[in-house]
Amino acid sequence: MIKEYLKLSRLFNMGLTGVAPIFGALAMWNVGQTSILGVMILFVIGCLSHIFGFVLNDVIDVDVDKLSTDLKARPLVSGTITRRKATYFAVSAMLLSWVLALFFYEELWSFIIIISILIFADLLSTFYNFISKRYPGMDIFVTGAVFFLIIFGGATVSTEKLFSTPILWIVASIGSVQVLFMNMINGALKDIDHDAEGSGRTLAIRLGAKVIDGNLIIPRSFKVVGYSIEGLRTCLLFLPFVILSEQFSLLIWQIALLVGLTGITFYLIHTLFSLDKFVRGKVRKKIGLIVIFMYASTPVMLYSLHPYIILIALVPPLWFLSSNSILHSSAFEPETM
Repeated sequence: MIKEYLKLSRLFNMGLTGVAPIFGALAMWNVGQTSILGVMILFVIGCLSHIFGFVLNDVIDVDVDKLSTDLKARPLVSGTITRRKATYFAVSAMLLSWVLALFFYEELWSFIIIISILIFADLLSTFYNFISKRYPGMDIFVTGAVFFLIIFGGATVSTEKLFSTPILWIVASIGSVQVLFMNMINGALKDIDHDAEGSGRTLAIRLGAKVIDGNLIIPRSFKVVGYSIEGLRTCLLFLPFVILSEQFSLLIWQIALLVGLTGITFYLIHTLFSLDKFVRGKVRKKIGLIVIFMYASTPVMLYSLHPYIILIALVPPLWFLSSNSILHSSAFEPETM
């Protein structure tokens, strides 16, 4: 049963959300430093926020998910976990994250700001889950949830200097744009078959993306949206080297690595958009590769603040590959994606 709850929590990409508040705290490195214990608690809070958001999403979308035979491994679809138990699981994760936030209590007013940011992130995630299939472009709300989860991490270091630390807001913007791509582009394509059957109204469907007799149709307009989102993320990655040159010295290898990572990411997006047959396994694999290279770039950029930050680049891919190897038959194709 523990294995089923791990599947329900979407363990394969939990590491991505787990590091979100850590990035916020590390972006405040010049203001103050978080203890190792604090970093670990931020990671757990990020994981709990991930559980709340994704489990609630499965609870709400279970009827639509049942339309796809490829998603039978999801616990709510297979019936190994009931909707009620899943709801309790999601709410418990959210409440526990609030309790753990008490670790960062120093004075009442600052803690009110800290906990309010975390609660607001959860509210945005909840709102997204209830309306994501009803209207196009609602991915903006889950994007906002991750944005404020990163800001929450920064607030645990200092609430007074939140608005005077521009790198925090740049990092939060990068994280939120990455999530926007994951949901609006990756998520929409992997679910395009049963979303259409379930009368989903995602942006992908509105722009004409669909599956006809096994053939994947991706309109040019949808591709333009995808490339534009990645283009925005790329600009944000290099922005600190332009406007914060005192903190971010120009290191040739660092710039070269960022160029390489973004180049590979664009190429992988191109291969995803070039698929002509809808084979969920292939879509999952390409999405997994995109996520690994996309999320590795922010720690490389933050290397300018402290060399050890770059080690965080290893967390999401190692988490993704190891969790898939434990729970699923393929390291790159989680069955519950």
